[in-house]
Amino acid sequence: MAVSPEAQGAILTLMQGKYERIVTLEAEWGIRFKEGDMRPRIEYFHDAVRALTSGAERYGKHTRLSVEHLAYDLAELRRIQDRPAGSINRATEKSLGQEVVALDRSGKVPPRLPPQSVRQELVQHYRDYTVFFAALFAEVADRNFKARQDEIEGNLVDLALVEEVVEALASGQMKVAQALEELNHIEQDDLRERIQKLLARRTLSAREKHEAQAMVGAIGQGLKSEKKRVNEAHTHYVTGQLAVYEESRDLVKKLASSGMNLAGKFLETAMRNAGHGRGRS
Repeated sequence: MAVSPEAQGAILTLMQGKYERIVTLEAEWGIRFKEGDMRPRIEYFHDAVRALTSGAERYGKHTRLSVEHLAYDLAELRRIQDRPAGSINRATEKSLGQEVVALDRSGKVPPRLPPQSVRQELVQHYRDYTVFFAALFAEVADRNFKARQDEIEGNLVDLALVEEVVEALASGQMKVAQALEELNHIEQDDLRERIQKLLARRTLSAREKHEAQAMVGAIGQGLKSEKKRVNEAHTHYVTGQLAVYEESRDLVKKLASSGMNLAGKFLETAMRNAGHGRGRS
């Protein structure tokens, strides 16, 4: 689903309104993301919006917009609706706690829970914010997933080439100069440089062959683990997205009746496209 600038702008405007009300309530009641984080809890999730609108890099595994990060965001946004005044404790299975940890200006601990009316208001604002979040970042999550899968597959191909070169060199079927030439085709800079350094001695002993094979094996296991993690994160995002949409069908009608047809159409399209397996391998 290609996101037009107009549709994205409409969704961002709605999210900003929800964010501003949530941040006011959470600041008033000292509701934080986790102990030690002095910002209102919503700021953590809105960091993803800031990264998106700033044009931050979207396809690396350690970026704020990685599919793992977005899947975690969506899961926690959904959980907040059950515990609207709870902080998030990432140290214990990333589960939600009930703590409200901040002190007010007088140094007194605020009430453990805001009144029910405030909690209900937070639930409603977070429910809408979560729908907008799921739709806005669906394409980002898909593209991060696909880019990461392609990169991993490319690295696995590089590893297979290294294994072939090391075996051929150790068995005398390939000269060092030819091996170094073959290694120039490896895209993964760190891997290429480590193997080239190993071959710089112009010989490859049995110990060095074993060392190279062990290194290749360890890198391969890491890549396979990352591939599994990325796959699981993408699945979690898509299933979470479907659940969010299933619970929010009335929001599209509400937006249309309020004259927000562009945002409503964007959500409608996102709901229709969700779960079709786009980008999965």
